[in-house]
Amino acid sequence: MERLQDISIRYLKGIGPKRCEAFARRGVKSVEDLFYFFPRRYEDRTKFLSIALVDEGIEQTVKGRIVSSGSRQSWKRRRFSITEASIDDNTGKLACVWFNQPYLKQYLKPGIEVILFGKVERYAGKLQMTNPEFEICSDDNDESLNIGRVVPVYPPVPGFGQRSLRKIIHQAIDRYIPRLQDVLPYDIRTRHDLLNLAQSLINIHFPQQPPVQQESYRRLAFEEFFIFQLPLALRKLRKKEQPGIAHKADPALVNGFIEGLPFELTAGQSTVV
Repeated sequence: MERLQDISIRYLKGIGPKRCEAFARRGVKSVEDLFYFFPRRYEDRTKFLSIALVDEGIEQTVKGRIVSSGSRQSWKRRRFSITEASIDDNTGKLACVWFNQPYLKQYLKPGIEVILFGKVERYAGKLQMTNPEFEICSDDNDESLNIGRVVPVYPPVPGFGQRSLRKIIHQAIDRYIPRLQDVLPYDIRTRHDLLNLAQSLINIHFPQQPPVQQESYRRLAFEEFFIFQLPLALRKLRKKEQPGIAHKADPALVNGFIEGLPFELTAGQSTVV
């Protein structure tokens, strides 16, 4: 079976031979490299706020129904589209605007319930989110990677947005994580109450519960120190097992040497001899 470090990420859907160069500049070339391309931080998008309670200048998650939407061309810049939608959750209304994403108008239609995440600001007297991430509640994809959970935020990769990165990494985990080999033996993991490697990587990329995520980092930290210490321990063991050089001395010769010294040996020196 081909090793994960030998499988190029170019074969993952959404990357291909050209776009994999952007990952290569981040040191990510193989599927195994992608597993260890960890998030730099996380955003908690599990708590929905009522529109009436949102704070300005803070990224928040809201849920509501689209009451109006539309798309238009900017009168300042040619070929620059503006898509707008108004969201209502029975406590208030929130304006949303997306720039230069005209395809969104086919998804954002009145009557559809959506979840949005973004920074709330006041513009022209109205509360507004600019370019928020969104999920349609009626979407067939029940398990969202971007809304309604603790969401990973990865180091930037040119040509890829955060949604694309999450989708690609989730795809790689689904496809290849069963083939991952754990370097820590089962008895060592049991003795130290450690998660297996697959569980740890899944929960670092897409954490379900904070305690499990912390256990995942503990497991990887243990593995790193274990691999660092293993060669030193083996080297020490090999030295211990090597037979020493046995010296046989003639007692008469030794005693003659000691008697010829112009001083008496201390107790420690006698022990050494």
